[in-house]
Amino acid sequence: MTSSPNGARRRRPVLVPVALALAVVGIGVTAAFGGLKEAPEKPPPTVSPGDTIDQGQFHTQFIKAIDTTEKGDFGDTKRYLELVLKVTNMGDKTASVGVMPDAGKYSPFGSFAGSLLRTRPEIKTKYGPDVSVLSLGVESHQLHPGITTTVVVKYELEPAATAPPEISLDVGSFEYEELGLLNQGHDWMLVGERKDDKGPFEPEVAARITLPVRKESS
Repeated sequence: MTSSPNGARRRRPVLVPVALALAVVGIGVTAAFGGLKEAPEKPPPTVSPGDTIDQGQFHTQFIKAIDTTEKGDFGDTKRYLELVLKVTNMGDKTASVGVMPDAGKYSPFGSFAGSLLRTRPEIKTKYGPDVSVLSLGVESHQLHPGITTTVVVKYELEPAATAPPEISLDVGSFEYEELGLLNQGHDWMLVGERKDDKGPFEPEVAARITLPVRKESS
C-alpha cells in the first residue's frame, strides 16, 4: 500500500460539482442580503368595459356603473350605486344568480354572484348588495340556459354619500368538475384552492375590470 512521506494514509479527493458549489455560494450570498424572496404574483388579465369575460359557466359583459336615485315604496327617494351586466348562462341547467360573498368568505359551490369576488373600493352597506335579474321589466333571481339577461348589482348609498369615481371588480371563473370519489356527479365549481384540507377556500381571479361611475337619472 502506498503511503505519504510522513506515514499518514493518503485521502481520496472528494469532487464537488461546480454547479452545486456555485448554487451553495449563491444561496449563502442571498441569505446574507435578506434571504430568498418569492416572485411577485402575476396580476390577473384586465378587461375593458363592454368586453365579454368567459367564466366557463357564464359569459359576462360588464356594461356600466351608475350613481342613480329611485323612488322608494313610501314615496321617499333612495340612492344606489348600480353595476349593470349582461350574463349568458352557458350551462344546460337554470342557475341561481345568488348573492355576492362577504370578503374572505368564499365557497367553491358558488352561484353567479359568488364569482364577483371583491370590489375596490369596498362598498359598504347595511345589508350588502342586492343582485337580481331583469327581463322585460320583471325581476327574478334565475339565469336560464342559453339566454342573455341583464343582471343588476345594487348598493344602497346614504343620500349624502360620495360615490367613487370608478369601481374595480375581481371576477372568478367556473369549471365543470366531478363532485367527489363517492359522488360520481359533476357540477360547476368556482376555480380556486385551499391552503390545506381545512383551510379557507381562496378563489382564483380570472379577470379584473374597472368601470367609471357616472351619474344617471332613474
